[in-house]
Amino acid sequence: MENVNLGLCNQCRARVPSEFFPKDGQMWIRKACPTCGTTESMVSSCAQTWQAKRDLWQYVPMERLACRMNCDRCGINHKPNIVFVDVTNRCNMNCPICIATIKGMGFDFNPPMAYFEKLFGEVARLEPKPVVLLFGGEPTVRNDLLEIIATAKRHGLRPHVVTNGIRLANEEYCRKLCESLVPFRFGFDGRDPAIYEKLRHNRSAYDKKMKALANLSKYSRRKHTIIATVGWKFNDQHIGDFFQFCHENRDLISDVGMIPLTENWEPGTFEAGVHTTMEDVEEIVKRSISGGEVEFVPAGLSEALRKPRSFFRSNPRSEVLLLGGAHPNCESMTLLISDGKTYRGINHYLRKPFHQVVVEFAALSRKLEPSLDRLDRDRFFPRLRGQVLILWTLLPWMFSRIRFGRLIGNPFSALGRLIFGRSSRLPAGEKAKPRRARRVLRVAMLPFEEEHSIDAARLEKCKGVFAYEDAEDGRVKYIPACLWYPYRNPILEKLSKKYGICHQGDEKGVSEDDHDAAPTTDRPAREEIVCG
Repeated sequence: MENVNLGLCNQCRARVPSEFFPKDGQMWIRKACPTCGTTESMVSSCAQTWQAKRDLWQYVPMERLACRMNCDRCGINHKPNIVFVDVTNRCNMNCPICIATIKGMGFDFNPPMAYFEKLFGEVARLEPKPVVLLFGGEPTVRNDLLEIIATAKRHGLRPHVVTNGIRLANEEYCRKLCESLVPFRFGFDGRDPAIYEKLRHNRSAYDKKMKALANLSKYSRRKHTIIATVGWKFNDQHIGDFFQFCHENRDLISDVGMIPLTENWEPGTFEAGVHTTMEDVEEIVKRSISGGEVEFVPAGLSEALRKPRSFFRSNPRSEVLLLGGAHPNCESMTLLISDGKTYRGINHYLRKPFHQVVVEFAALSRKLEPSLDRLDRDRFFPRLRGQVLILWTLLPWMFSRIRFGRLIGNPFSALGRLIFGRSSRLPAGEKAKPRRARRVLRVAMLPFEEEHSIDAARLEKCKGVFAYEDAEDGRVKYIPACLWYPYRNPILEKLSKKYGICHQGDEKGVSEDDHDAAPTTDRPAREEIVCG
């Protein structure tokens, strides 16, 4: 079979032929550049685990790939489940591991509302409509963030805010943002100030994040996702406590996304010492959960559930497993389940290993598809018939695979909870409403910004993209998230020149002393917006 897979040359970033190969128990990618010669990068610290994901998926590399990694000229319709939108490159932190701020980019990107009106209008044409992640920089440094959220919702989109949480430490600001009912993806690396000193050179960020999470618990009616950067010798020894914190706040936290510490920083600005890959973070999680029994599987296998799910939900796309169907070495996931005191691994509650259960469940779902294809899920009785068929097929199988005794515990207590309900922690805010504590925590490994190890095969069916306007032809276009960064700077700089820089009243968002740090003043912003 002809090797047509491509990678990025480590030196010049040219798109060049690539191949994977094992070395010393690890998996590496070799790139053959006609200009720079051969370069290599480690993809995974465990070749066996990396390959096992492909075997579980029954993945066969394609002989011919449409993806040539020329994303700015690509016509592939990725039918994205998730769309990232850069709203600013200003930030109120200055993390050395981050490349998405003014300091790392060399210019100010802070476009006016007209840009978002156009962008959201085009993204809303996608069907089914994707989840939209407002990204940065730090979105909360924009005083018109509520207007950006409202604009996205007006176009029928479901915006989420990706935030470091610093500004949410301001109680009044957090309350106003919570009133928009927007879900947050909150950056939180662990419950120890030393983590932030080592990883982000900002020890004080810890107290602000803890205050912000307390404010969210007080005012938010939603559950939120925690996004943690994980690196060996930085916070690996704190992950057990991290999950205990999530357990203590399981009425607030529904999901956790973990990003391996990726070496994208400029040489000499930060030193990791040890490379951390997805398989490393999976191992760290396994070691951190009491009793073990944690097992990760490729999240893309969830694609098999889309057809059955469509008979129960109007939108067949999950807001959680957003990269379904993409690639076996993309997002991986596991489930942790509360026993009332702490989280236990999913295998504690199963009669078979999680990977076997997932494969069987996917096979049953695919077996149902021909029958479901003959039913119109938009009509009541065909939809009801489909639901009955799905439950008739899946429920007996589920009862044979799940240890219900462990899952529900004391049957009399379970019956009491079912009949009378169980009160969850009441937020203290006057307008907050009680949230039911969730027993199941979804944990996903999120590969991101991996220029050194990305390959075309992983991008071909990518479901996560960045949306932007092409400043030259005015069209809204999309680039897969993991290959956004080689294109990002020139694209956003052209847009900054086209639209100008949006200044919101008194808050310029950039301090005089540090062009990369935006003040989080409590002064109300004036309504006028000046761009220039």
